[in-house]
Amino acid sequence: MTPLDARLLRALRDTHVHLPAGDLAAQLGESATAIRAGLAALVAAGFAIEDRPGFGFRLLAAPDRLIADDLTARLGGNALIREVLVFAETESTNDLATRLGRDGAAGGVAIFAEHQTAGRGRFGRRWASASHRGLWFSLLLRPALPLADWARLTTWAAVALAAAIDEMTGAKAAIKWPNDIFLGDKKVAGILAESGTDSAGSPFAVLGIGVNVNHEPADFPPDLRASAGSLRSVTGQPLDRTACAVAILRALEARRSALVTDFPAIIAEAAARSFLLGRWIKVRVGDAAAEGLAETLDAQGHLLLRQADGTLQCLTAGEVTVIAR
Repeated sequence: MTPLDARLLRALRDTHVHLPAGDLAAQLGESATAIRAGLAALVAAGFAIEDRPGFGFRLLAAPDRLIADDLTARLGGNALIREVLVFAETESTNDLATRLGRDGAAGGVAIFAEHQTAGRGRFGRRWASASHRGLWFSLLLRPALPLADWARLTTWAAVALAAAIDEMTGAKAAIKWPNDIFLGDKKVAGILAESGTDSAGSPFAVLGIGVNVNHEPADFPPDLRASAGSLRSVTGQPLDRTACAVAILRALEARRSALVTDFPAIIAEAAARSFLLGRWIKVRVGDAAAEGLAETLDAQGHLLLRQADGTLQCLTAGEVTVIAR
């Protein structure tokens, strides 16, 4: 997409009325001929643009694929994201973001892929990344937080992601500590936070996010069909994936200040959405396991587990199973 095509797309997105070619030319400082060529290029790229004689042009729909310039245009100004990259296929967006971070890139980069060949979740588990069905992306961040507080990132992302899913589906998303998002009893999204340092010794964070958007049951591997769901399974119809991506990035930006200055508000929202609090659970960390009542979250988002003998254990991570009692 050329710079003119991107500016033209943004102008069309900024209005719901028809715009004559002459008005678009004046607004963008281009000739009417250039505007018509740009419109033709957008149509060739899959955008549905209505040409109504006597009225002008209006954007009706975008293609069902992620386009960096389209994402940027729809996102508008965003204090969190300065650059959007989209790849047709990659092994892992987290790996791409990590390479950028090690090379000294500034924070604020969002990296999307239509398909991942080696997508992963926590503990190195594979993440099924069906092409053109979901959102698979990573954020390269350099948080304005002491390193000791970087554990907050997963809770911050989970709260924002759940809120965006509410907006997209009209349902109430729940957080299964520490990093999974559920609709009902189905996992629809997950988060993987990683970190590293560049050659100058400056730290960076990588926040990987995967969302099952338009999956149908057959899109999941057989072993995941009982536990995995999608936003479409709740809405009953396909969703605009670009609009979903924009909603998530805006929800993260909306909580950006609270991450630093009002984290108790993030914790309160996480607790209110918790899939686990008040339930008896088993948490496995490596070869060790603990069992008890998921009582609350502490000030950093760690889970406090009340064991049967009354002792309170603070857990920073783990694989959680709910136990029926």
